[in-house]
Amino acid sequence: MGIAPSTLLAIVLSTFLIGIILGFIGGGGAGVLLGLLSGVFDLPIGQAIGTALAAMCVVTVSGAISHFREGNVAWRIGLIVGASGVAGAAIGATLSQHVSDVVLQIGAGLALWALAILVWCRICYSSRASLSHTVEQDRTFEARDAGASVALGLSGGVSAGFFGVGMAPYLQLGFLSLHRLSLRQTIGTTMWALVFISASAAVVLARHGDVSSPHLVGSVIGLSLGSYCGAKLTARAPVRVLRIAVVVVPIVAGAMVIFL
Repeated sequence: MGIAPSTLLAIVLSTFLIGIILGFIGGGGAGVLLGLLSGVFDLPIGQAIGTALAAMCVVTVSGAISHFREGNVAWRIGLIVGASGVAGAAIGATLSQHVSDVVLQIGAGLALWALAILVWCRICYSSRASLSHTVEQDRTFEARDAGASVALGLSGGVSAGFFGVGMAPYLQLGFLSLHRLSLRQTIGTTMWALVFISASAAVVLARHGDVSSPHLVGSVIGLSLGSYCGAKLTARAPVRVLRIAVVVVPIVAGAMVIFL
């Protein structure tokens, strides 16, 4: 579908501002972008979901590369979660084709509110987690570890593909509690797993015509530039401000999806 140049510019500018917030709080952005595209730019909820997930895929690729360079990725765990998430996201995206737009809209908004609760749980848990704790990459992988990774990836993938929201808080809570990764490894490994999950869901939805190329291009440009700028603000922000922001953002995004 084509859009006016003024609309494209508005998407770039608005996603740039959102990117600053996401870079500031360390979010992937699918849920917030979903609220913007459906609530402000009147993109049908199905296309908004597909476009948001496709944009998140691009953003998470760049983020994962950066975390790999910093040594913040438990690649083996992330690969199992991501590979399982591929199947889950494909299932979720396919199931969403059989649900009405109204149900999807309400469900996506409620999912964002649920993620806000998970964010708070993650904050409470990570405040007790040691940043120096790491998981050895070459240790023997037990059946329990593999089973937990598969379950985490499948459930997160189905939810992401169906509701069109990034399941970063859910995955992060799983990495912290089930695999006891450090906070830094948790953030990097989540980005790595989300590359697979978002790509799988985006491909399935694109095949159904649920990705708007112009909206995707504008969103990627704005989010990428904004995230880069916002990340520089994180180190300067008080911890209390960060904690409030990471909870408020998904709540506002959910309200945009449901009520706008």
